[in-house]
Amino acid sequence: MCGINGYILLENNFSEQKKNGLMLALNKMNDLIIHRGPDSEGVFFKENVGFGFRRLSIIDLSNHADQPMVKNDLGLAIVFNGEIYNYLEVKKDLIDKGHVFNTDSDTEVILNAYKEYGEECVHYFNGMWAFAIYDYQTKKVFCSRDRFGVKPFYYCIKDNVLFFSSELKALHSVCDLKNANLAKVYEYLAYGYRVNDGETFFEGCNELLPGTKLIVKNNKIEINRYWELKENQYQHDPSLTYEQEYRRLFEDAIKIRYRSDVPVAILLSGGLDSTAISKVTDQLIENGGLNQTDIHAYTASFPDFEENETETVRGFIKTCKNIKLHEMEIDQNDLVSSFEKTLSELDHPLGSFASIAHNNIMKLCKERGIKVVLNGQGSDEAYAGYSRYIAGVFLVDVLISKPKTFLSEFRSLNTLNGFSKLFLVSQMFKAIINQSTASFLRAKYQEKSISVLKKNFVEANRKHFKNPYKFSAKEGSFQRYLLHQINNSGINQILHYEDVSAMNQSIEIRSPFMDYRLMEFAFSIPIEYKFSKGVTKKIQRDTIGKDLPKGIVNDRNKIGFKTPFLDYLKSDEKFKSYVSSILNSDSFNSKHIWDAEKIRRQFNNIESNESFPYWRILNLEVWAKSYNISNL
Repeated sequence: MCGINGYILLENNFSEQKKNGLMLALNKMNDLIIHRGPDSEGVFFKENVGFGFRRLSIIDLSNHADQPMVKNDLGLAIVFNGEIYNYLEVKKDLIDKGHVFNTDSDTEVILNAYKEYGEECVHYFNGMWAFAIYDYQTKKVFCSRDRFGVKPFYYCIKDNVLFFSSELKALHSVCDLKNANLAKVYEYLAYGYRVNDGETFFEGCNELLPGTKLIVKNNKIEINRYWELKENQYQHDPSLTYEQEYRRLFEDAIKIRYRSDVPVAILLSGGLDSTAISKVTDQLIENGGLNQTDIHAYTASFPDFEENETETVRGFIKTCKNIKLHEMEIDQNDLVSSFEKTLSELDHPLGSFASIAHNNIMKLCKERGIKVVLNGQGSDEAYAGYSRYIAGVFLVDVLISKPKTFLSEFRSLNTLNGFSKLFLVSQMFKAIINQSTASFLRAKYQEKSISVLKKNFVEANRKHFKNPYKFSAKEGSFQRYLLHQINNSGINQILHYEDVSAMNQSIEIRSPFMDYRLMEFAFSIPIEYKFSKGVTKKIQRDTIGKDLPKGIVNDRNKIGFKTPFLDYLKSDEKFKSYVSSILNSDSFNSKHIWDAEKIRRQFNNIESNESFPYWRILNLEVWAKSYNISNL
């Protein structure tokens, strides 16, 4: 797990002065992402290519595995951020084909796999990655991002040079990125979205989409998708039930994510997903399926916050023989005092205050010497975890495909999940209208964010948001909606903030539920194995759930990672004073995109509208100030 930087000159006739300037720029980029890899640093220069690297040593801790890794016998050089979890299996196949290895790293496996399979090598990998390979025999640069975009890959073209990096701040430093992408700013302020469309908050700067490759040859850039999550991709084993397949996949996804030459810990909450990972980990240790036997789990809490899950976690951990629990209390003063510094470090505006809290949790883990943690991200998006947000789409799909079961499904959501009939009907209406229209109506009438934005700013950017998901009267709209959330929307935003906040503290996050096999499996089984009678993630509850406390398995109140942001905003005097200084600053008042006075009135009367995007307003202002944005 590391940070990568690089440049590729897109011209043949360049001066030595320009090349020397690029070398200096690359070193500067490396310095800016030292947090991603404090263990070692390296650079590589050859012809019109430069690679930079910061290393966080996880697999093969020797300096032989340092990067950039160059194999002259293969004519290849690489910078790679991430983990190939099945590298041992891929390595064995390559050895059988005659390949020779000099390290125990997964980085060398990528190089040899590329030599053997070419660009198709990525289809052999199970992992998370962003890498660039320079083939100096064919004069080609091959860049790839993992299937779901767990690891970032940003790029920018300036003066006939393609720069790339793991973080935007590095590109900002060398590409003079002073203008915001106004359309992305609008989508963020109005809707809270980080749409997965390849654009970033900086004008002229892009990210390589998940499951996509970028190739540079003969000074030309070619970008193509090599994989996308679709329905019915998974090849089922006819000798197994769906429950047996799920259990087998889940156990293997966890096992291979414990491959590490440093200890791997667990981030534990009181929810179904992280407790399932912990329970299976404990069982694998019991039956000899894991080499690691000293597993530590870490749980975090906010003092006096009503959503504190500490007691649930304490009760659960008593059922695990081989996992030791550590409790971490989030210091409110630390959260508030580090607010601006943390937002500046986390690259671009983030979805919620949870990003700040997550960064502080990672900071506490770092203080305990942790480098790698497992978390439960991905299950909710693939296996229908958030019933509140998907109930409408689900009910409409049931009404179309299985009308005889509609009333029983509606009653379950009403009586067992506690959703009012009016809420469910409104969600069904929302499900059948265009999502961009629904988002605009929510922004205008519920959050009331549109009212504080300047009319010309709204009109100029409103049509930029194009949603590839469209309601269809054909059955199957529920699966398509969940696919959309993974391929185009929700999960991308979560993965981004988790990567940037974890790596800001030099910690790697591994997510078993993001294993592409589990994801493909999720969209190759009938809906009732995911969502039925108000029960979300049903197959998980019916398998691993049998070994978990009933209180966790039967809990239907899926709320996500809640933080007491509004409590701080209303009652913490120090934070209120800081917010007031922002809202009354010359920078805030000079913005052409919003009405500063209207925003101040909202902040002075929070109780009247707690749905207003207070967080997004503050985050955008701090980000613009940190990066000297000049066009807002």
